Amino acid sequence: MDIQSKTRRTLTVALLAATLVSGTAFACYTCYPGKLVVKKFYDKNANGVLDAGESLISGWPMTLDPGAITKNTVSGVAVFDGLSPGSYSVTEGTPVQTNWFQSAPRVNGVVVNPLTGIHVYAGQTKVVKFGNYCKKPSGGKTPGFWSNQNGEARMLDGSPPSLLPELNLLSSLNLVDANGNAFDPVDYPSFRTWLLDADATNMAYKLSSHLAAMQLNVEAGFVNGNSFYIPYGGTINSLIAAANTSLGLYPYTPAGSAQRANQEQLKNFLDALNNGANIVSASPCARTFSTY
Repeated sequence: MDIQSKTRRTLTVALLAATLVSGTAFACYTCYPGKLVVKKFYDKNANGVLDAGESLISGWPMTLDPGAITKNTVSGVAVFDGLSPGSYSVTEGTPVQTNWFQSAPRVNGVVVNPLTGIHVYAGQTKVVKFGNYCKKPSGGKTPGFWSNQNGEARMLDGSPPSLLPELNLLSSLNLVDANGNAFDPVDYPSFRTWLLDADATNMAYKLSSHLAAMQLNVEAGFVNGNSFYIPYGGTINSLIAAANTSLGLYPYTPAGSAQRANQEQLKNFLDALNNGANIVSASPCARTFSTY
């Protein structure tokens, strides 16, 4: 190596060392912007978690600060890229419709909006999730409806009209009478009488009447069995299954029975739903937003 080349090399190394010491080399930290991805999901079981099978929601406005940059979710995602490393916040839009409720994100168990203190790092992608669900009336009809002419007509909604499918459906359940005996309706008059006579002397009988009404509600399309009922903590279909299992195991639950209280609670859940109690819709409801 000649003296000139050696001198250039020495100067280059010295310059690099000086740059590192002065911190100038870290100026390129901002040359690698970060990205923030916001996912908006429909929380159909209202648990605040994006579970398998839950869908993402498009057209939901998300606002990034600082900068007040608003983007609508596309295929359930809003992407904010080209961000300088630092701390950001995201605010989700609030629908005009008041039957929407936010379930995520949560900080120390409390739902928050905006979500603050989101740290975006150079060259990295940060993902945050916002969950919402909507409520609406169950659409249920009471045992009284199924014991009148409107209920009978609905049971005869086939082509050709026939009660057989509904009667077979009811017979597949563990329905019981006042004495805890299995009840399998063979015609509408006997079913109507059984419904009207139901009382809570044998709680299993009263539970049976509300179970029968709910099963008919689902079959008729009045109620979506996949809807989630928050007080119960499960879907209407799972509530139907729980009530049916209880009746199969405990067909006679008079006062003093160890299973009476449990069956009364199941009956109360079904009674509320047969009377139109609010449920979490199995799919997202309509939503509109004010201009941002």
